[in-house]
Amino acid sequence: MNSEKWLEALKSSDQLFNKTMAIEVWAIAKTMDDLFPGFWNRFMANRRAALKQFIKQKTAEKAAQRNSIQTKKSE
Repeated sequence: MNSEKWLEALKSSDQLFNKTMAIEVWAIAKTMDDLFPGFWNRFMANRRAALKQFIKQKTAEKAAQRNSIQTKKSE
């Protein structure tokens, strides 16, 4: 098997894995929503809040790195 065919098989396998994981997550969420109505809405609200916090943290870290680099250059 040449490298191009190997890479294509790897990509296909990765896509299949991602689709399988998406189905599993959906099944868990559906089950939880059946057991605890409103679970999915609360989960998504928490996920959005966590993502916003993560982005804010990463943005602050990058700004601090840029400031540090600029400070070192000016010294």
